[in-house]
Amino acid sequence: MATQQQIALERLETITRDLRSSRVSDDVRKRAALQLRELVLVCHRDLQPDHFNNIYHAVNTRITQLIAHGSDSAERLGGVYALDSIVDIDATDQATKYARFLQNLKAILRGKDMSPMQAAAVTLGKMCRPGGSVISELVESETQFALEWLQNERVEERRYSAALVLRELARQAPTLMYNYVGLVLDLIWNSLRDSRQLIRSTSADTIAACFRIIRERDQEMKQAWMEKAYSELLRGLQNGAVEYIHASLLMLKELLEQGGMFMQDHYPEACEIVLRYKEHKDGTIRKTVVLLIPDLASYSPAEFDQSYLHKFMVYLIGMLKKDKERTDAFLAIGNIANSVKSAIAPYLDNLIIFIREGLSVQARKRGSVDAVFECISRLAVAVGQTLSKYMEALLDPIFQCDLTPKLTQALVDMAFYIPPAQDTIRNRLLDMLSMVLCGEPLMNIARPRSSWP
Repeated sequence: MATQQQIALERLETITRDLRSSRVSDDVRKRAALQLRELVLVCHRDLQPDHFNNIYHAVNTRITQLIAHGSDSAERLGGVYALDSIVDIDATDQATKYARFLQNLKAILRGKDMSPMQAAAVTLGKMCRPGGSVISELVESETQFALEWLQNERVEERRYSAALVLRELARQAPTLMYNYVGLVLDLIWNSLRDSRQLIRSTSADTIAACFRIIRERDQEMKQAWMEKAYSELLRGLQNGAVEYIHASLLMLKELLEQGGMFMQDHYPEACEIVLRYKEHKDGTIRKTVVLLIPDLASYSPAEFDQSYLHKFMVYLIGMLKKDKERTDAFLAIGNIANSVKSAIAPYLDNLIIFIREGLSVQARKRGSVDAVFECISRLAVAVGQTLSKYMEALLDPIFQCDLTPKLTQALVDMAFYIPPAQDTIRNRLLDMLSMVLCGEPLMNIARPRSSWP
């Protein structure tokens, strides 16, 4: 009869196959990692210490094989997911565990395969949460290593790794990272202007994490670094290269979201910058512009409404005519409505036309229509009963769509903020559920049996 230890080892082999297989989806690998965590927890609870140690050693051996000796990205990523799933389990002393885990993560973060790097950096960040002398030394050594790569490294994999590590350490160990924020913000511009969009976006996330650290701790330092960032942003726009413009727009987004009163004097210039680049030939720049417009609306709703709302709405409504840009435009319009409230009402006639088109059979065949439902939700919250006269025009295409969480939320918001529509929405939703569950409308099911043919 198989012992608990033998059963656990067999289960480990099954889990490892899912972790390493390149033929399974990423979701399957993540589920396998969760199963591994459960296996370790059960063994830790139920087995004798020496038997558990055998299992734990076997688990760590499999993880090392996947990460250090994996033949492809799938194996290495599976190994990182596995390590991440057990990183917070206290099954051995902290120093020994961290030394082993860090060695595995370094194999990824110092390597050439960029695919598992983000997951590895996230796991490294989780390791740095608890605090203590071991953590302090870990944060110091990894930060210094990342800063060195950020400053001198020409290999893109290393620049990407450095930005990821600094981002996660700033997010998960802000107190320990406080003393390094100045250095990070000073050196991050090279990677923020990298030729690869992925590295630029990751560097922007790093800046966001650093801004959060100083925003909550040091107002004088915040003011100084935001002034420097804004000056550097303007200098980058003068350069004219795509990566420089994109970097400046990413920095502008962070300043709008976290700058507080600092951006008040710069607000008109920020709006003009975004307007200037809305027709840029580069798609990444145009996409970033669309993401910035709701930030401008959120920062100063009254000034945005008075001076810029119409200009940007004309632009975004024009985007709704283009299949590839429609999703971003719907999301942006919904977020703008969230800020300007009833000021969005004059644009409803046009928006309803494009919402109906965005929910058409042809549009649904092209992909998800969740962005349309998000836009409807925010419009309902923003204008309330002003949307009443459009109910019939909206509900017909809505109830031709498949039932999804976003559709359901849109109906909930419409019913709450447009009370006269509550009964109609409830009855049509019940009919829709009846069709899904029973294949016929609720009224047919509710008829007395004597009236059935």
